[in-house]
Amino acid sequence: MTRVGLLVTLLLIVGCQQESTRNAPVRTSSPSGQSTAPQLAAAEQRKMALIRVVQAIPAGSTVDVFADDNKVFDALAYKTVTPYREIDGQRHTFHLRPAGMNQAAPLASSTEGMSVGSYYTVFATPGDGAAASLHVVSDTHSMPAAGKARVRLVHASSDAGQFDVYAVGRAKVLFDAVDFQAVTSYDEIDPFAGALELRPEGESNVMLSIPDVRLDAGKTYTIVVVGRVRTAPKLETFVIEDQVMASSR
Repeated sequence: MTRVGLLVTLLLIVGCQQESTRNAPVRTSSPSGQSTAPQLAAAEQRKMALIRVVQAIPAGSTVDVFADDNKVFDALAYKTVTPYREIDGQRHTFHLRPAGMNQAAPLASSTEGMSVGSYYTVFATPGDGAAASLHVVSDTHSMPAAGKARVRLVHASSDAGQFDVYAVGRAKVLFDAVDFQAVTSYDEIDPFAGALELRPEGESNVMLSIPDVRLDAGKTYTIVVVGRVRTAPKLETFVIEDQVMASSR
């Protein structure tokens, strides 16, 4: 096969893989249970995006999330991860309000353009000098590279400061100098089973040890750090696992 022919073949394979992913559902496992997102290709045909919310604010009351004037998620408790839901693929201003208080001044707002046929997560986190903050980020649900797991981290602890994350038994830092309210970029890593450690940035002492973490090849993970170091609720993490399932075509 000529070099040009090989290139064309590779492009066709990549194109088929991407199309297969768009026609495959995404299954999510989290502290809120399991859910399956609508197929992306179908949402795209309807000119929709797919969106979910992660509620990481350690408050006793629940919250509602609005897109412009429309309530799209209601009564979300601490550590809730909602299923994906379709939303018009256009620009929206998202508002966070106490549950049931539809006319209240928003606790936080964020404006973001939604691209048709794309996944998004809205992270509701403690504010920096305010009650709350909203962060709208895009999600990647293609298959990771062969033999790799895809991982990102969300820092939602208001008093933990900058920290590094290490996988015990591996010398290389997994995430370094993570700031409060940061949602890191995805990183593709070798599969891992064991403990993770949160350490103050540049230090060796352990702020939090997270046992029994499993990061499998072919899956995408979001690790959310919540709670507080000095006061309740305790500093802890929860994991959102996303997996592209076999195409239903």
